[in-house]
Amino acid sequence: MTDTRNIDVDGFILQQPPFRFVSRLDAFDPGEAVVSFTPGSGNLLMENGCLSAAGLMEHMAQANAARLGYLCVYVLKTPVNIGFIGQIRDFTLHRLPREGETITTRVSLRYEVLNVSLCEVEVRSGEELLASATIKTAIKE
Repeated sequence: MTDTRNIDVDGFILQQPPFRFVSRLDAFDPGEAVVSFTPGSGNLLMENGCLSAAGLMEHMAQANAARLGYLCVYVLKTPVNIGFIGQIRDFTLHRLPREGETITTRVSLRYEVLNVSLCEVEVRSGEELLASATIKTAIKE
Protein backbone atom coordinates (compact mmCIF):
# COMPACT_ATOMS: atom_id res chain seq x y z
CA MET A 1 0.00 0.00 0.00
CA THR A 2 1.11 3.53 -0.73
CA ASP A 3 1.56 5.80 2.31
CA THR A 4 -0.64 8.82 1.58
CA ARG A 5 -0.69 10.54 4.99
CA ASN A 6 1.00 13.71 3.67
CA ILE A 7 -1.49 14.33 0.86
CA ASP A 8 -4.22 16.90 1.56
CA VAL A 9 -7.67 15.33 1.17
CA ASP A 10 -9.00 18.63 -0.20
CA GLY A 11 -7.70 17.50 -3.59
CA PHE A 12 -10.02 14.50 -3.83
CA ILE A 13 -12.82 14.76 -1.24
CA LEU A 14 -15.73 16.89 -2.43
CA GLN A 15 -17.41 17.29 0.99
CA GLN A 16 -16.34 20.31 3.02
CA PRO A 17 -16.37 21.05 6.77
CA PRO A 18 -18.51 20.84 8.81
CA PHE A 19 -19.85 17.94 6.71
CA ARG A 20 -16.48 16.30 6.05
CA PHE A 21 -15.99 13.08 7.96
CA VAL A 22 -12.49 12.15 6.71
CA SER A 23 -9.37 13.72 8.21
CA ARG A 24 -6.71 11.83 6.28
CA LEU A 25 -6.16 9.08 3.73
CA ASP A 26 -3.48 6.98 5.46
CA ALA A 27 -2.81 4.34 2.81
CA PHE A 28 -4.02 3.37 -0.65
CA ASP A 29 -3.88 0.71 -3.27
CA PRO A 30 -6.54 0.31 -5.98
CA GLY A 31 -8.42 -2.37 -4.05
CA GLU A 32 -8.08 -0.99 -0.55
CA ALA A 33 -7.76 2.25 1.38
CA VAL A 34 -7.25 3.18 5.02
CA VAL A 35 -8.77 6.45 6.23
CA SER A 36 -8.72 8.18 9.61
CA PHE A 37 -11.06 10.68 11.22
CA THR A 38 -11.34 12.41 14.58
CA PRO A 39 -14.89 13.62 15.27
CA GLY A 40 -15.09 16.97 17.02
CA SER A 41 -17.67 19.38 18.32
CA GLY A 42 -17.54 21.32 15.04
CA ASN A 43 -18.79 18.35 13.04
CA LEU A 44 -22.41 17.95 12.13
CA LEU A 45 -24.17 14.75 13.24
CA MET A 46 -22.64 14.76 16.74
CA GLU A 47 -25.00 13.71 19.55
CA ASN A 48 -24.21 13.63 23.27
CA GLY A 49 -20.44 13.75 22.70
CA CYS A 50 -20.43 10.98 20.08
CA LEU A 51 -20.64 10.80 16.32
CA SER A 52 -24.18 9.60 15.61
CA ALA A 53 -24.95 6.39 13.71
CA ALA A 54 -25.89 8.55 10.70
CA GLY A 55 -22.56 10.36 11.02
CA LEU A 56 -20.73 7.06 11.20
CA MET A 57 -22.48 5.86 8.01
CA GLU A 58 -21.56 9.14 6.32
CA HIS A 59 -17.95 8.65 7.43
CA MET A 60 -17.99 5.16 5.88
CA ALA A 61 -19.37 6.55 2.62
CA GLN A 62 -16.76 9.33 2.58
CA ALA A 63 -13.99 6.80 3.30
CA ASN A 64 -15.12 4.97 0.16
CA ALA A 65 -15.20 8.30 -1.71
CA ALA A 66 -11.63 8.99 -0.55
CA ARG A 67 -10.48 5.72 -2.12
CA LEU A 68 -12.23 6.55 -5.38
CA GLY A 69 -11.14 10.21 -5.36
CA TYR A 70 -7.48 9.36 -4.82
CA LEU A 71 -7.70 6.75 -7.58
CA CYS A 72 -9.10 9.33 -10.00
CA VAL A 73 -6.73 12.20 -9.21
CA TYR A 74 -3.43 10.47 -8.44
CA VAL A 75 -3.60 7.20 -10.38
CA LEU A 76 -5.88 7.78 -13.38
CA LYS A 77 -5.08 11.54 -13.60
CA THR A 78 -8.74 12.44 -14.11
CA PRO A 79 -11.13 14.76 -12.26
CA VAL A 80 -12.99 13.32 -9.28
CA ASN A 81 -16.16 11.59 -10.39
CA ILE A 82 -19.34 12.03 -8.38
CA GLY A 83 -20.59 8.85 -6.73
CA PHE A 84 -23.97 7.87 -5.40
CA ILE A 85 -24.62 5.39 -2.63
CA GLY A 86 -26.79 2.66 -4.08
CA GLN A 87 -27.02 0.58 -0.94
CA ILE A 88 -25.66 0.22 2.57
CA ARG A 89 -26.14 -3.37 3.64
CA ASP A 90 -25.39 -5.34 6.80
CA PHE A 91 -24.59 -2.23 8.85
CA THR A 92 -23.48 -3.46 12.26
CA LEU A 93 -22.86 -0.98 15.05
CA HIS A 94 -20.94 -2.04 18.14
CA ARG A 95 -20.20 1.40 19.59
CA LEU A 96 -20.30 5.05 18.51
CA PRO A 97 -16.99 6.93 18.34
CA ARG A 98 -16.54 9.62 20.97
CA GLU A 99 -15.59 13.23 20.34
CA GLY A 100 -11.80 13.46 20.05
CA GLU A 101 -11.35 9.71 19.46
CA THR A 102 -9.47 8.90 16.26
CA ILE A 103 -11.07 6.16 14.22
CA THR A 104 -9.43 4.20 11.42
CA THR A 105 -11.49 2.84 8.56
CA ARG A 106 -10.50 0.18 6.02
CA VAL A 107 -12.35 0.13 2.70
CA SER A 108 -11.86 -3.11 0.76
CA LEU A 109 -13.09 -3.40 -2.81
CA ARG A 110 -14.93 -6.69 -3.37
CA TYR A 111 -15.99 -6.18 -6.99
CA GLU A 112 -16.38 -3.51 -9.63
CA VAL A 113 -18.56 -3.86 -12.72
CA LEU A 114 -18.88 -0.96 -15.15
CA ASN A 115 -19.46 2.02 -12.83
CA VAL A 116 -20.73 0.10 -9.81
CA SER A 117 -18.51 -1.06 -6.96
CA LEU A 118 -19.15 -3.07 -3.82
CA CYS A 119 -16.88 -2.44 -0.82
CA GLU A 120 -16.65 -3.85 2.67
CA VAL A 121 -15.98 -1.16 5.26
CA GLU A 122 -14.73 -1.62 8.83
CA VAL A 123 -14.36 1.18 11.38
CA ARG A 124 -12.02 0.66 14.33
CA SER A 125 -10.70 2.54 17.32
CA GLY A 126 -7.34 0.91 17.91
CA GLU A 127 -8.09 -2.81 17.63
CA GLU A 128 -11.75 -2.43 18.68
CA LEU A 129 -14.28 -2.91 15.87
CA LEU A 130 -16.86 -0.11 16.10
CA ALA A 131 -18.90 -0.72 12.96
CA SER A 132 -18.98 -2.52 9.64
CA ALA A 133 -21.07 -2.47 6.48
CA THR A 134 -21.11 -3.29 2.80
CA ILE A 135 -21.53 -0.25 0.54
CA LYS A 136 -22.56 -0.29 -3.11
CA THR A 137 -21.62 2.85 -5.04
CA ALA A 138 -22.46 3.98 -8.56
CA ILE A 139 -20.17 6.49 -10.27
CA LYS A 140 -21.52 9.17 -12.61
CA GLU A 141 -19.43 9.55 -15.76
